[in-house]
Amino acid sequence: MLEPAALPLQRLHGQTLHHLWAPKLGRTMVLNSRRQLRLWAMLEAHPGVTRYCERPSWPGDLAPQSPPDFWAVRDCEPVWLVLADEPSTSAGELASPAPSADLRFVAAAELDRHRVWIQNWLALLPYLSMTTSLDTASLRETVAEFFDQEASFEDAERYFAHLDPVLVRAAVIVGLHAGLLVSTDLLVQPWGRQTRVARCPWRTPHAPQ
Repeated sequence: MLEPAALPLQRLHGQTLHHLWAPKLGRTMVLNSRRQLRLWAMLEAHPGVTRYCERPSWPGDLAPQSPPDFWAVRDCEPVWLVLADEPSTSAGELASPAPSADLRFVAAAELDRHRVWIQNWLALLPYLSMTTSLDTASLRETVAEFFDQEASFEDAERYFAHLDPVLVRAAVIVGLHAGLLVSTDLLVQPWGRQTRVARCPWRTPHAPQ
């Protein structure tokens, strides 16, 4: 699968840019809108999304009037994402990059529907940058086993009291990010130490669809 390249960012006067670390890509990226930031959080936090690219280049010589905001691979299938309401079939303003391409529109209402989950992950994802230089694999597995029975972040920190609580918290977040753990609390209420987490059962959705 040929992965597109991120096109250069053209900043508008007075525009606020969002500089962030993308764990799945292992690099920094820059987004130019709050809506792009929120969609990025959904892509980065969803275990089914393995790769993505912001401001993706289109294949060949195709150059639509309105370029997509992201390209992503979700459940092994590539998809092109545009932050806009879906146009009418007669509008013809945005063509697929290729006849077989999966082009999807993400409306503002869709982002709002998942606003709690998105906001929670915007708070959780910075913890992953702390673990980039650490070997957390063994701790992640140990922490995941602890959640064979549903428990809270606080319960885990108390159980692993011999370890730095921030490191334990990060290990839980790494487990959620990898799909080893799941938390329905993150969908409906702000994240906190009382947020409950469980070992992810087979084929259970990890995030909003």
